[in-house]
Amino acid sequence: MTREITIVTPENVTITYELAGLGSRAIACLIDTLLQAAALIVLFAVLAFILFRLMALAPGSAFLRAISDFAVGIVIIAGFLTLAGYFIYFEATRNGQTPGKRWLGLRVVREEGAPIDFSSAVVRNLIRLIELALGSYLISIISILVSAKYKRIGDYAAGTIVVKERSPTMAAPQARPVPRMVPHKAEAAFVRDVDLLTQDEVAAIRRFAERRWELNARVQEDLARQIAEPIMARLGIARPPAPLSWANFLDEVYKRCMEERGAL
Repeated sequence: MTREITIVTPENVTITYELAGLGSRAIACLIDTLLQAAALIVLFAVLAFILFRLMALAPGSAFLRAISDFAVGIVIIAGFLTLAGYFIYFEATRNGQTPGKRWLGLRVVREEGAPIDFSSAVVRNLIRLIELALGSYLISIISILVSAKYKRIGDYAAGTIVVKERSPTMAAPQARPVPRMVPHKAEAAFVRDVDLLTQDEVAAIRRFAERRWELNARVQEDLARQIAEPIMARLGIARPPAPLSWANFLDEVYKRCMEERGAL
């Protein structure tokens, strides 16, 4: 079974990713499970300490019994939120990476290559609880083994896949990686009136800025030109001279949007 998948992005760029196999996903899950267990142990220890102190102050009181019942409810809720919320929080807010996935160099993405969104993270991880309850991940293991894209049931429901980070075959390693938000004074001089941009245009700029460094320099410029030309026309900006970089121009638009419109 092939470990690679080819994705055509909304920008019409073809990228080949290496899919994450069962072994690396299992190790990442084990790391995340240990972190969850550590968090629950700390929570239980704090609650036990508080109850012990209250028992010493008012042994056998009705108030203490009420507090004990409340503590049990807190433990149940905290346990559920830790089991489900841990994965949802990290995958939705950390671009598809829990601490375990980050340690193993894995990332959850949408099948079309876009970053995972909040609703997808919720779906795939609520189903994770069902899979866990039905067979302690046995169903997940079987699903990954028989799936052409190494998908568990939650991935099918959410439309996601798990890939190895920064493994597109078209991405060329940079001899000297350039920080995403470095200043480009020449290109910055052309940027103005970013409040005129539509939400779709802003989203296209954001996607490019997030994924620019996964692409080699030539692909960056080709893709940036496709995105930038209609944006420059909308903003009434004269086409920059040839030496200027389309990709750097979009970086400057991205920064200006961040400054004037808030988070993209």
